[in-house]
Amino acid sequence: MTIRAILMGAYNSEGAKGIIGGSDRMAAIQAVAKAAGGSVNFASFLRGPMDIIVDFNVPDTNTLMGIAAMAHASGTFSRLEVHECIDNGPIVAAAQKISKSYVPANG
Repeated sequence: MTIRAILMGAYNSEGAKGIIGGSDRMAAIQAVAKAAGGSVNFASFLRGPMDIIVDFNVPDTNTLMGIAAMAHASGTFSRLEVHECIDNGPIVAAAQKISKSYVPANG
């Protein structure tokens, strides 16, 4: 099973210094994805509260959480969000099945 995820980050002053100093973030992103056994679908710098967005695939949730932990531990982000993309169909089907048996507290 492959996990697709979106990572968005806001660099802190140390991260910004690295970028200004010439750190090739796109090469670094590709290297992380390859080391994780995954691939990058899209990566771009942004305007606004977040500085970078990466859409990538990894083999499993543990690998996704490892990437998140590594990025947090790097100390270059003031804010970091990692979102796992999901197929909503099975979730809706489960909710529909369960809803037939659920009785609300006020019901």
